[in-house]
Amino acid sequence: MRRSSGFTVIELLVAIAIIGVLVALILPAVQGAREAARRTQCTNNLKQIGHAFHSYHDAIGQFPPAYVAVRNAILPSFMSPRGQYDDANIHTYGEFLLPYLEENNVYKGIDFKAPYFSPIDLTSIGLANYKATNQSTVAISLPTFLCPSSPSRSANPFSFTWTDLPIPITYKVGGNDYGPSNGIATGGLLPLAPSQGGGVANGVMSDNNLRTKVRDVTDGTSQTALMWEIGARPMIYVGGRKLPGTTGGGAWADILNAENWFRGSTPDGAVGGPCAINCTNQAETGVYSFHPGGVNVLLTDGSVQFLGENTDVGIFVSLVTLQGGTYVQPFDQQ
Repeated sequence: MRRSSGFTVIELLVAIAIIGVLVALILPAVQGAREAARRTQCTNNLKQIGHAFHSYHDAIGQFPPAYVAVRNAILPSFMSPRGQYDDANIHTYGEFLLPYLEENNVYKGIDFKAPYFSPIDLTSIGLANYKATNQSTVAISLPTFLCPSSPSRSANPFSFTWTDLPIPITYKVGGNDYGPSNGIATGGLLPLAPSQGGGVANGVMSDNNLRTKVRDVTDGTSQTALMWEIGARPMIYVGGRKLPGTTGGGAWADILNAENWFRGSTPDGAVGGPCAINCTNQAETGVYSFHPGGVNVLLTDGSVQFLGENTDVGIFVSLVTLQGGTYVQPFDQQ
């Protein structure tokens, strides 16, 4: 009689153990390769956005404003500059860049005579009744504004409620993992900023200046930020942990994204503190990515660099401000 060949139980267990060890060795490399590809795509998105900014500058003679509106007595006090009346016809830089991002059809779907969150009747608070149907357009999800490394939102487009007006305004919008570099506002970072008069230090995308040109960036376009990664909003992340609740500024047509001043945070995410890189993605704190070790920044010359999360916060502040001094080569080489 011939004896049948096969694995013994011990041999099978040894084989499984060897396979498990190999998988454990290979998996980090595979994950690292996937993240490298995602980071490359994220970098390319920012380069596309930078090209759009410069194409806009070439065509119009200035960078797009962070947003436009007219504020007098009804609209929130943080909105500027002040005018002779109130008009909530708000539009943001994300909308203005659409033709230069090869999104002409989306751009044509926006009626710029009414705010991005129209139709909405605001006559009860002394504003206009806006009847245009912009909601269906700004609810489109645009891949250029999404970093593949960021966790997927539970919904995209998602609904968000703006509560800075006398009545809440709920709108549906497409996500945005990036935010403009408005400047340094009152908080833990302001003492590190160069004095520019007043209570803030302006960046290239400051809403205090709606007509910023390349020549206004006296610190040099290669060392002044234009856009930053601030991923996964409206979900809240602190130090890599997802927390309950939501935060503003997570959409490409969104006043709370365009009004993006940095106040810093504490390491546990409280607003106003010495941390600015990868502590939290909450609105008006700092910058945040899901890449290991740092965050991508789009500079005003159109290049994209990687800034380590342990970079001195004073360097971050100097990169945000467009005047007052810079640091040479603070970036990690890619």
